[in-house]
Amino acid sequence: MKKMVKNLAICLVFVVFVSCFKAEKTFETAHKLCENPTELRKCPDVKGKIILPRNYPARSIYVGFSNDKYHLDFLDQLISLVSQLETKPMLNILVPRLEDIEAYDQLKKYFNDTYQLINLIPTSSNETVWAQDYMEVLLDTKSGKSEIINLPYFGREGDYIPISVGLSCQKNMIDQPLYPTNAPLPGNGDYGGNIDALTSKVVMLGNNMTNQTYELIEKSSVQKIVEVNVEWLETGHVDEIITTLPLEKNASDCDQALLVASPKVALDIVQNKTKDLTSFSSEFKPFYVDNLVWPSRDKCLLFNNQKDPDCIEFTKVNLWYERIIQKSLDKVQNLIQAEHGCRLKEIHFPQLFIPLEKAQEYGLYEDRAVPLNPNAVNNIFFYPYLVLPQQEFEPFQSDIEMKLKNLPHKIEYTNSKFVHELNGGIHCATNISYACTP
Repeated sequence: MKKMVKNLAICLVFVVFVSCFKAEKTFETAHKLCENPTELRKCPDVKGKIILPRNYPARSIYVGFSNDKYHLDFLDQLISLVSQLETKPMLNILVPRLEDIEAYDQLKKYFNDTYQLINLIPTSSNETVWAQDYMEVLLDTKSGKSEIINLPYFGREGDYIPISVGLSCQKNMIDQPLYPTNAPLPGNGDYGGNIDALTSKVVMLGNNMTNQTYELIEKSSVQKIVEVNVEWLETGHVDEIITTLPLEKNASDCDQALLVASPKVALDIVQNKTKDLTSFSSEFKPFYVDNLVWPSRDKCLLFNNQKDPDCIEFTKVNLWYERIIQKSLDKVQNLIQAEHGCRLKEIHFPQLFIPLEKAQEYGLYEDRAVPLNPNAVNNIFFYPYLVLPQQEFEPFQSDIEMKLKNLPHKIEYTNSKFVHELNGGIHCATNISYACTP
């Protein structure tokens, strides 16, 4: 009898042990949804939760679906690049409810074992293109686990996408703050493109963000905030003027470059590299309001037109924007130096902007300036791939290629016609979640 009781006790202990083991296993599996669970680079020596910068490995990529031809080509290119990586981040495609049939038809070619990196997330949204703007991913450096910051998208098609991601990926979510009825409603300045982690200790925000969203980021992340001037832009996001590029695999915070949108570089190219050009015609259709009639999209890119009154004003405007961007760049470098003891290398890309209309003074909210050429700063990076929008204007493309040719990355270019014509970029259309191992 004693022997039977002893055996029964051993069995009970075994059952309890197995039950506990299974419970732990289930928890870990739930965490692996929507992301590659492979052990990655060690987390930075920062206590608390942060938005990881680009010098950490990508664990998951969120990208919206659209049936537009150029966006489908971009999706295919992205899938191809990710599939070539040794450690593949999960590629989560956000499917709008009105395009589920089109998504099935276009993506079923990937329904096989070769493309297990792809995960489809149905959403209740009518539109999912601007994946960068709906949410931020916050990481706990102690546990290595991530959660979603649900950003305000009031009255827009993507308002409930973070909830769809939270449900599908079983992730905790930090909800939107309450916005008082007598306070300004959130707008473009509160979206994810206006939040960019530059280092493990520094996050960059735009100066057009509501106090409520600013405080949400301030409370969620332990990173120091540097605020830059983007209120003169129509979209008004920090990823239009400055971002980072790690200079090697697993780069330190100081071993990065700042990629900077530079009107002055663009104007210098027009002055010095276009004397033999007699014409240039863009295939892009500008997404302007009806009363924006100056200048023509192509005229002021040519040296021979620089004495035209419109082009004289166009030059004046962009030199004004150059000064604004430079002041923001100085603020970024100063905070990085204060936090890390270094100043980052700078790579300035040619970028021109067009304000809504002519004015006596520029750099104001009323400018609503839009990018004339595809914005090379608005790019995506997952080591070793740097993906940038192809420039239509060959002198700009040559300048960018020359500045990147000695870097160890694999440089890819893509046709950004779809998002550029909507005053966005390829970074706006993706949301890369970087990760680390505690």
